[in-house]
Amino acid sequence: MPETLRRAVTENRERILQERHNLFMEEVGSRMVLSFFIAAALPLFFLEQRTEPPFIGWYTVLLCVAAQSLFLIRFYNAHREHEAPKTRKWHRLNLYLAVIWAILWSSFPYLFLQGATPVTLLTCLVVLSVATSIPSVSMGVYPDIFIGFITPVYLAWLSFILVYVPEAPGIIKMLPLINLIFMVLFSLYIHRSQISTIALRIEAEQASERASKASESKTRFLAAASHDLRQPLQAATLYAAMLKNNAAPQPEIVDKLDTAIASCNELLGHLLMLSRLQSQRLKPRKRIINLLDTLQPILDEVRPQASAKQLTVITENLAGQYIFTDGIMFARIVRNLVSNALKYTEQGHIRIVARQQDKQLLLDIEDTGIGIDDIYQTEVFDEFMQIDNDQRSIQNGLGLGLAIVSRLGALCEIPVQMQSRKGEGTTFTLTLPAAAISQTQPADNVVNALPLFETLTVLLIDDDKRVTEALSGLLGSLGATVSAHHALEPAMQALKERGAPPSVVITDDQIGPHTNAGSVIEAVTALFRQPVPTLIITGNTNPDFIQTLPDDIDVLFKPVAADTLTAKLEEMLAPSSAG
Repeated sequence: MPETLRRAVTENRERILQERHNLFMEEVGSRMVLSFFIAAALPLFFLEQRTEPPFIGWYTVLLCVAAQSLFLIRFYNAHREHEAPKTRKWHRLNLYLAVIWAILWSSFPYLFLQGATPVTLLTCLVVLSVATSIPSVSMGVYPDIFIGFITPVYLAWLSFILVYVPEAPGIIKMLPLINLIFMVLFSLYIHRSQISTIALRIEAEQASERASKASESKTRFLAAASHDLRQPLQAATLYAAMLKNNAAPQPEIVDKLDTAIASCNELLGHLLMLSRLQSQRLKPRKRIINLLDTLQPILDEVRPQASAKQLTVITENLAGQYIFTDGIMFARIVRNLVSNALKYTEQGHIRIVARQQDKQLLLDIEDTGIGIDDIYQTEVFDEFMQIDNDQRSIQNGLGLGLAIVSRLGALCEIPVQMQSRKGEGTTFTLTLPAAAISQTQPADNVVNALPLFETLTVLLIDDDKRVTEALSGLLGSLGATVSAHHALEPAMQALKERGAPPSVVITDDQIGPHTNAGSVIEAVTALFRQPVPTLIITGNTNPDFIQTLPDDIDVLFKPVAADTLTAKLEEMLAPSSAG
């Protein structure tokens, strides 16, 4: 069985068990009817014994076995909805029926074939082979039941021939054993084939469901984007017009413009994070971190916002706790959960508590907000799902925060559990690996180090004039020396005239129709015969594209905030400058 199919069988084990059961029970009735008529017809070849006890006894037992089988089948069909999930119960009952039918068939030669000729014996063996092979396909879903039926039957017939018909030809003596072996093998083959078919059908159904769900998510996303992105962009457009039409300084308008742009960046940042997670390019960098130091910036952000809503922020047992994880990804998880709590809580508190459990640290993020209705609790971690603060239902909106929490949690091996009651609040619990030692590296907060930029030389290549002007202005204001170009050829000419490699190359991914970031890296490396730190700034967030980027190349995705750019440059260059 191929590895992918084996994995599908493992992941869908319970559902496959149910499908096997349903298939078996759909055919068991007709199989029992056929077995009854064959069993009833076979003694008719021995009508001369019809008044003898074996003949009467056979039919008596046959009628009892058939009546019992019919009763169980009718009971199941009458209570199918209730009984169908009880697969193990009905598996045992069907195994029992197989055994009592086997006993009936096993007794036949001892009752009717004493002194029979080899021809009669062979005829009965042929009938037996036909009778037992008929259910082999349907019973293949449960080979133990089929094998439990045929094994005692053929062994009983084999024993009868060896003991009571020793003069029978060898082929007749071997026929029961040959039939048994081949039917067992055939049953196992059919079983494997049917399980594979069921697994493939389930996989196809699940793929169809995922495609349908993705289509629905895309529709929700387009509706949400048309609303959530248009609003701040419209506001930013109007604020920009106000600044343009008034030469006097207007700090309030500038602040509102910054807020509108920040809203756009936040939404695009969420989308970018999901795209990067889908590309599987993000890899956690785990180390020992101080829990309180990592969460303090988040607490500093949320307390003023909570105070404005008259909410209390409670923290317990955060000091002196150390965990082993990626600090940046962990902080992003907590920030999203705290932001969610703040958004949906109008009164009461937000409580962040750490508690020990064996070798793990549990972090609870609790709120007294609107809670989540039971019918939505399985959906809140889906992309583009959001709970309406007023209507308590799914509404238009990006709703990407918890989707990012779920994916980052899986990436960092941080299980995320949720408990919520509508109208009473929600608690998210993160299971964190507690660290046994307290030696930590510096926190992940970025500090602006101006001396680094005062000695920085930058080769900037982007075919968009607005981008080069903005980046040149920003880096120049920090003290860096920037050589900006819109194509590779003039950039290389400038480097040749300078005669020394730059501190860093900042380039767009695609520069014109025939030049990309790879061309830039190759040209600069060849010119100076050494690699030069390179930062790619691109607007291409396609997961397939992200997957192709080399792991050793730093990448930022447009739009890039100023502090994000400076932090990335410090991260890239600080180790070499420290050396």
